[in-house]
Amino acid sequence: MQDELDFDGFVRERYDQLLRYAVMLTGRRWDAEEILQEALVRCLRRWRKVPADNAVAYARKAIYHEFLRSAKRKTVVTIDEIAEQLDMEDFSGAVVAREHVLAVLQTLPPRQRAAVVARFVLDLTEAQAAVELGCSVGTVKSLTSRGLAKVRQTWKAEVAADAVASPGRRGT
Repeated sequence: MQDELDFDGFVRERYDQLLRYAVMLTGRRWDAEEILQEALVRCLRRWRKVPADNAVAYARKAIYHEFLRSAKRKTVVTIDEIAEQLDMEDFSGAVVAREHVLAVLQTLPPRQRAAVVARFVLDLTEAQAAVELGCSVGTVKSLTSRGLAKVRQTWKAEVAADAVASPGRRGT
């Protein structure tokens, strides 16, 4: 059992981590902040019943469910909108890679995106992802498999498009 002071400390300690998870799901920081706030309000209402050793998983599950609710109301995000939200002070390769990963994730349906993020960004096992997503291990496997197949297809299409756009730039 926990109290509201524990919740305040939890939010201070885990806010950035939870926000990153929400950004990976939504692709837009402002949507992620909105989803995170709604999820934290839901968590606070039940905080006394949340086991202390399961608080992060509980919060991520709340974020996931809020994301699914909001995904029904939202439109697809463009790469320009994502780039607009990135910290562009540092033009390192990491920023470009992040933009690209977020854009590719946006091509996935919400449940597939959540499964891929849970497995490969949060590094959860299939069983842990199933608990967080509220589905069976088989469903996590299926969603992840289909999501990765679509990611591979997107990457291949981009590589082919780059090859057509720059036919003289072959590997050495």
